[in-house]
Amino acid sequence: MALRDPVDKNMLRMEARRFAARCEAQVSSIERADSLREVSRLMTTIMLPYSLTADDVARDSLRLVQTRAEDRARELIQEQLQNLARADENQREKHKRAMLDAWANLTGPLGHLRSWAQSKLLAAEQQNG
Repeated sequence: MALRDPVDKNMLRMEARRFAARCEAQVSSIERADSLREVSRLMTTIMLPYSLTADDVARDSLRLVQTRAEDRARELIQEQLQNLARADENQREKHKRAMLDAWANLTGPLGHLRSWAQSKLLAAEQQNG
């Protein structure tokens, strides 16, 4: 594709705007997600087309999706840890197993949150005694 061709430039700009709009819709969906599985699924469904790899608007939009997905996953993990702390002594082990199963969904770009969640769980267990 010739970069000097105004038609091609306009097509790329239009495609970048369309991708940015898709990313905004994805961010809205991520903000409404109520499980780590859903956040992870929404995060992995959007990919940057090769033709837009040099476009700053498209890369920034994708970075925004990744950042918001990471933030939402952290919020959900914190919520799970709070529920574990409030759980009855007899139910804690059940909640812990459910959390560990949910954390298994943290893959791909969100995979690093699994170790972060483990450290938060360890700190919460030490605090609760």
